[in-house]
Amino acid sequence: QMLRNAARNVLAASKASRALSRGWPAGGVAVAGKMTMSTSQDEEGKVLDAVHEVLEAAGTGQWAKYEPLCDKDITCFEPESVGNVAKGLAFHKFYFDMPSGAAAPIKPNTTLADVHVRLLGGDKTSAVVCYNRLVQKMGDDGPVTAKSNETRVMEKDTASGKWKCVHFHRSPA
Repeated sequence: QMLRNAARNVLAASKASRALSRGWPAGGVAVAGKMTMSTSQDEEGKVLDAVHEVLEAAGTGQWAKYEPLCDKDITCFEPESVGNVAKGLAFHKFYFDMPSGAAAPIKPNTTLADVHVRLLGGDKTSAVVCYNRLVQKMGDDGPVTAKSNETRVMEKDTASGKWKCVHFHRSPA
């Protein structure tokens, strides 16, 4: 059992190291566990990079970074929308504008597990990304891990070649 756990930790560290070598933020968002992709590895990597940027901007409260990564008419279902579809960026901006508490002594760490990227359509300008999101942070009584199941729909801007989030669904697990 100890050897299996050690092997899992080495595998997770290896995948996190590869994520960091792609330029994903240290202490930010890493990928662990099984990862499946459909066809074009290069384009799927760009989609996943865009998802990481969205999550990093949201996790660090950087509205100026978050806003251009999302479509102005973004839709979502998430716990904050209490069962309703939230439409547009104004819903999200409210949370970015809230005063933040004292900085945590240890930055939260986000890991995406069991990631699946699927490019859609003949022109491959849309994609669905599904994953389990684990956020490790310090709670009042020590470290805690929050898990959510998330799906993001991404669309490629054909003029700029950049991927934007047009819809997401987040459910606590």
